[in-house]
Amino acid sequence: MAASSTDPTQQLNDYIRTMHDQGILDDNFDQLLALRREQNPRFINELISMFTNDAEAYIAEITNALSLTEVDFSTIISKLHQLKGSTSGIGGHRMYQACCELRVAADDGDKGRCDELFLRVKEEFNTLKQCLDSISQMRSNIISNGTRSRRRRPL
Repeated sequence: MAASSTDPTQQLNDYIRTMHDQGILDDNFDQLLALRREQNPRFINELISMFTNDAEAYIAEITNALSLTEVDFSTIISKLHQLKGSTSGIGGHRMYQACCELRVAADDGDKGRCDELFLRVKEEFNTLKQCLDSISQMRSNIISNGTRSRRRRPL
């Protein structure tokens, strides 16, 4: 039986496919989806939450390092390395690419280019965060509806 256009699972799959098509997500996100466990249906939502919290902290630290009179490029590079790893792990393709470009500018010690590219990293983070928040909300609704459906079934 084919899923209808109002089937929440199909809507989620369509949304994820669109995010792939736009280059926001890559195959690493699909690998995370494959890891989800029946024992913990909220696994993906927990990963999304951890990524968002970590990324916001790294972005704040990079912001501080860039705002110093003497720019702290070693901190930028270190926090950017962590941000790239988290972004790659969650499957954030465009944000990862922006982080790579910022890394080159930081390695070169180019403050102006770092400022410009860091704006792009933050824009890509906001886009990725909106995407992941939508996925998390859709998944929560599917989990919640599934739980209610199981409760209504006769024994």
